[in-house]
Amino acid sequence: MTINKIVVRNYKLLENDVIPLNPDVNIFIGDNDSGKSTILEALCILTAGKLNGYAFERQLKANMFTSTVRAEYIQKIQNGERIFPPEIIFEAYFDGDPIYKGSNNTLSEQEAIGINITVHLAEKNTELYKQMVKNGDIRDIPIELYTVDYHYFNGDSFTFTYRYSPFKSVFIDTTRKDYGGLVDHFVSDSISDTLTADQIRDLSIAYGVSRRSFHDNETVKQLNEAVRQKAVIKGRDVSLDLREDDSEAWKRQMSIVVDAIPFEYVGFGTQNTIKIELALRNADEQADIVLMEEPENNLSFSNMAVLVDHITESKGKQVFISTHSSYIANKLSLSNVILVRAGVVSPYSALPDDTKKYFVKLPGYDTLRFILATKVVLVEGPTDDLIIQRAYFDRHGKLPSEDGIDIIAVDSLAFKRYLDIAVLIEKPVVIVTDNDGSIVEKINGKYADYQKSIFTYYYEQDEKLHTIEPSVLAVNLDQDGQPTEIFKKAISVNGSMMKRDKQGVLDYMSAPANKSEWAYRVFEAEEQINYPEYITNVVMHFEQHS
Repeated sequence: MTINKIVVRNYKLLENDVIPLNPDVNIFIGDNDSGKSTILEALCILTAGKLNGYAFERQLKANMFTSTVRAEYIQKIQNGERIFPPEIIFEAYFDGDPIYKGSNNTLSEQEAIGINITVHLAEKNTELYKQMVKNGDIRDIPIELYTVDYHYFNGDSFTFTYRYSPFKSVFIDTTRKDYGGLVDHFVSDSISDTLTADQIRDLSIAYGVSRRSFHDNETVKQLNEAVRQKAVIKGRDVSLDLREDDSEAWKRQMSIVVDAIPFEYVGFGTQNTIKIELALRNADEQADIVLMEEPENNLSFSNMAVLVDHITESKGKQVFISTHSSYIANKLSLSNVILVRAGVVSPYSALPDDTKKYFVKLPGYDTLRFILATKVVLVEGPTDDLIIQRAYFDRHGKLPSEDGIDIIAVDSLAFKRYLDIAVLIEKPVVIVTDNDGSIVEKINGKYADYQKSIFTYYYEQDEKLHTIEPSVLAVNLDQDGQPTEIFKKAISVNGSMMKRDKQGVLDYMSAPANKSEWAYRVFEAEEQINYPEYITNVVMHFEQHS
């Protein structure tokens, strides 16, 4: 079954959200504490009835309610108002068996198929609650009086069991070191799939023999003789031995060994890789819903690529991922991205197809950084980046990042792809670009479809100064038209530029191998150089558009 949308009310960061979902892959992105993990938790509750691996109804806490709802309730109680406590609601709307169809949902959809999970004051505790309010015994949401109801939209109640749950889901959380279940499951399956009943019996007997051998070991006998002499309990024979075990205890003593190293001692990245592979293997066989929390944790680039391939090859599954990785978001298509900001959810499915394909083919672009930035400047490369940063520092005494400004260097060919994203989410963007010798063709024409109020373009007005190198040099010339001593010193190492004339300096700056180097020297220099007017305008932009 495919979940089309979920509704979450009053749970943690989600006050009242209707979240549309993609039928195959859903990628939740956002800053820390934006609500990504909260959405995954809601999905886990809706598909498995669990939170952090345990039954949801056993983990109810007052801090599960949104801070606003909780504070309002406490305030009203303190004011003497006799009100009913708030509820938490989760709903999943999905394609599935029409027997689940009904109108018992918060969106009042008459023929919807889905499930509702409501956390509320138990009916049997209503009178007790009223009496506690009357007596002034309520100080916070009385979670101890709550219960959890599970029902389909047709009104029928249900409980989550593996056999009868409408979903089969697996939750992969690489932020936690909880591998035991996956490893034990792999060991058990390997044994049952490979060995005959007689072979399993023989291993059980061998394990028993090894335990008895331990008991009969001379050193163990010496240890027990010393224990007996201590007379721990007068009149009783006290000794030490291995704990009693059942006939399958030997299976629990087995674990995975990687390149002769026990699983528990391999690196966290390798553990995560194995954990994900085992979980996805189980999902291939048993699950139709896969939930993944930050799968990029401790994974190398190559392992991330393998992970993405595994996800894309999974058929008939709906995948939900929270991530900070641009590679994962780009490779799995930005059209599957769902932006989460302070509990507010925005899908990216409306991106132009050619832009989606562009970032799938070139997944290295830092798209998530662009999406999450509050103030963003797009530049063509590291030269522009370094010069703007130093110009900003010279004016403000601090770097742009300290004011929350992200300068992102991208290939100029990718500018329009980023602007497609910006149009979709209405993100203001500053674009710094070369005029390439023709403002009409290379700027006005090139960006004709992107002349929007949210975009501001800065570039050199003199078409003879077609790139940043001659533009910077032009404002650092003396009366004779030669580079100033200050500028030559700023771009020199051990005086290497001091004897060069204008053409010599320009040749050095324009050489492909030196483009970033001269800018880095300016960035690090004690001297302050002059900056072209368009660079100064960039530096002042956020003062004028705050």
